[in-house]
Amino acid sequence: MDTPLDEALRKARDGDPDAYGIVVQATQARLRGFIAGYVPRAEWVDEIAQQAFVSAYRSLRDFKPGTDFPAWLRQIAYNHLRAELEKASRRRRLEADCAAELARRLERDVDQPNDDVDALRDCVARLAPTSREIVDRYYAQGSPLAEIGKSLGRSADSLKVSLFKIRAVLRDCVERKRAVEPS
Repeated sequence: MDTPLDEALRKARDGDPDAYGIVVQATQARLRGFIAGYVPRAEWVDEIAQQAFVSAYRSLRDFKPGTDFPAWLRQIAYNHLRAELEKASRRRRLEADCAAELARRLERDVDQPNDDVDALRDCVARLAPTSREIVDRYYAQGSPLAEIGKSLGRSADSLKVSLFKIRAVLRDCVERKRAVEPS
């Protein structure tokens, strides 16, 4: 005899999207609990759960009826979690490399002529005050994004996006300065 979950899964496999809503309702609390035990940040729970449910829906044809759907769903969530952790790790390494390079360029001896450093300093000085503060606190002072965000009333994730945009603006500014300087 089929359980309500088995029945909803069968209907969802047959193309009934409303039935998949029943599947989500029946499994989301346990899936979210599973994910919460692994993620380093609570805000990832919703994101990973959403990704897992979407992937599971797209792969319902691969699910074998009569097997443990929650276990299958947890494996999908675990795979998404691993991918997110790898992406976050790559992002942290890239940000650390960028921060180290920026610090090296800014800390060079002022007596040593370096047009790139001068251009970068000029470009940083031209940033909007909030952008300049973010750059100074993150790169020069080494403050964590969460701390900066708290004082600015913004999330660390929104600051990551802002830093990405600020770096692009600075890169473009320095490139423009290089283009107009005589060789």
